[in-house]
Amino acid sequence: MISRRKLLTGAGALAAAAALPREPAWADGPSGEAWAPYSNVATWGGPKKILEIFLYGGLSPWETFHVEPREEVYSGDLLDAFNETSISGCGGSGNGTNSQTMGGMQWSVATSPLWSRPDLLARTRVVTMTHEFTAHPVAIPYALTGRRFGDSRAASLGAAMKRRYPGQHTSYVLMPPSSRFFPGDASAFDAWLAVGMHGSATRPVLVPMSAAASDLAAWAERNNVKPGSDALNQVYAGLYEAGLDGSRSRGFDAYAAALDSLPGSPDLVPVFNSSLRTEGPTAVHCSTNSPSPGGPPGGSPLNTTKASLDMAAWLFNTKDTRYVGMVDVGLGTDTGAAYDGHGHTAGVTFGNLYNLLKELSRVTSLTTPASGRISIDDTLIILNTEFGRTIGPDLPAGRNHYGRGYVVVLLGGPIQPTVSGEPKRIGSFDWMTGAPLGSYTAANLACVALTAAGIDPHVTDNFAVGELPPGPPYEAPFFQA
Repeated sequence: MISRRKLLTGAGALAAAAALPREPAWADGPSGEAWAPYSNVATWGGPKKILEIFLYGGLSPWETFHVEPREEVYSGDLLDAFNETSISGCGGSGNGTNSQTMGGMQWSVATSPLWSRPDLLARTRVVTMTHEFTAHPVAIPYALTGRRFGDSRAASLGAAMKRRYPGQHTSYVLMPPSSRFFPGDASAFDAWLAVGMHGSATRPVLVPMSAAASDLAAWAERNNVKPGSDALNQVYAGLYEAGLDGSRSRGFDAYAAALDSLPGSPDLVPVFNSSLRTEGPTAVHCSTNSPSPGGPPGGSPLNTTKASLDMAAWLFNTKDTRYVGMVDVGLGTDTGAAYDGHGHTAGVTFGNLYNLLKELSRVTSLTTPASGRISIDDTLIILNTEFGRTIGPDLPAGRNHYGRGYVVVLLGGPIQPTVSGEPKRIGSFDWMTGAPLGSYTAANLACVALTAAGIDPHVTDNFAVGELPPGPPYEAPFFQA
């Protein structure tokens, strides 16, 4: 007979064991190895690349991918600014239609570049997300790493993927000038360079996407010079040494990691050329026609969205890289707010989203030459953001920051096409409160992306099962038709 003490001791041991990170349910590995998390993974065709696009500012779902048409929701807001006139400067009219119903959701005119892409729509998931943060500098690192600000284990997807696939060239992060961010927000994107427990050699390389990028090209052209005297080395040395603050361990030799990536830097030269910085029909701001930073006086600004997507396509196609991240800040200089649409930037928000989706549709189209195309079969595309917007106006100017309810959009990669040919919603909203019905978090999103890349998300240096909300396996509803 088992004594009460032994029974309680045994129960305690079992409880302690349950609290520990579980052993991997599947072994991560390249295509052909036993890396599959569930049975139908064979349809994926192997681990996928990741393109993570961050819509800086906090996109409102209520007027974009998840429109709610009830008049009381929009009462007193600036919905009238969210129509085809706000995107006319981007070369779109919306064909007189302000929204379209797909997959049980109403999609606004800003999403119209995707309406003619059934190949994309059938492999699109609109995921309702939640967290408690309302400040950009805190919400941005959380959205990018799945861990709270200051967590020493916080790491970008790029770092995790570089560690798992050390043979890849590197992971890249494409960043606009810091002048495009609100004061203090630029440093929040250091989360994209954080390596957590993955080690300094996995740190992504930061590539500046601005008119000043020609300076980087000039440095990269300095061939056959000693590393100690090369200007590019010195520039990176300063950047990385300055980044070694209290949120990153000084035990990680970030400078050495930067130098390790530099032998391939001359290969970046062809990318920094006029073809990526050309001025075109999307050069002026979609709602106000004001020029963007970095362009000649009087207009012709740099379309950093287009340039970044073309850069991502080049890196995927010419380098053995598996991860590229990019920040989308839109085109205009009205507020420098990108998607920070409290209300006064309503037209700006719609114009920026339209421009992004138009360029994304172009760079993924089969009509684009393969060398400049991002394959939706090989690549999972993530449209991420830090939070959403309140369900109704609670500021004189409009909507405020709202972490309790927002959306992340996933396209392509391992996502199987729906039978209906329409996008699929993962979770839903309570329209009276603006909160999602469900509890998907940034940690869930990171685990989904790692799974898509063929990496066990529950190994020691990623996420323990206990760090995720309870419920069914998170990957199945995202990937299954």
